Amino acid sequence: MSADAGPNHLPAPDAAWYAIYTRSRHEHAVARFLARDGVEVYVPTRQQWSRRVDRRKLVEVPALPGYLFVRCDLTPEFRAEIKKAPGVVSIITSNGRPARIPDDQVASLRILLGSGREVTASAAYTEGERVQIAAGPLKGVVGVLERVDAGQRRLVVRIDHVGLSVAVSIHTGDVERA
Repeated sequence: MSADAGPNHLPAPDAAWYAIYTRSRHEHAVARFLARDGVEVYVPTRQQWSRRVDRRKLVEVPALPGYLFVRCDLTPEFRAEIKKAPGVVSIITSNGRPARIPDDQVASLRILLGSGREVTASAAYTEGERVQIAAGPLKGVVGVLERVDAGQRRLVVRIDHVGLSVAVSIHTGDVERA
């Protein structure tokens, strides 16, 4: 989900991505609230089969439950406004300051989730070699390579300061050292 205030909304020169932690299942409500103020909002989502007794349906669910991203100039006044939004728990910080999320990490997350590949959220990071996908529909994604088994590797795109990662299975021939 991405939203703008309208044709007159231009990002501030100091605009950066920040991660917002929300109450459970409040990602979209917070996004709508912040979008009214002209903030660029991104709620990472993925497709999942619903688990209903009588039928199965493909539904869109948050890929990183409880998190969304905003791109703005995070002045102290605006930071206070974000914290007042219904459903916001906190702005993710590092060393007591709002943690800027690098543009390339948000861009890589968008590419992964838009690829149509099955992705899963992982609460633990796995250390490994930083790689970039060189071929296929995920070309340009940068992440951390994790060995899954002898014949398969998994690319994990790490979103720093959030505590969650997104993983996708990828053929080893499609990656190169970043």
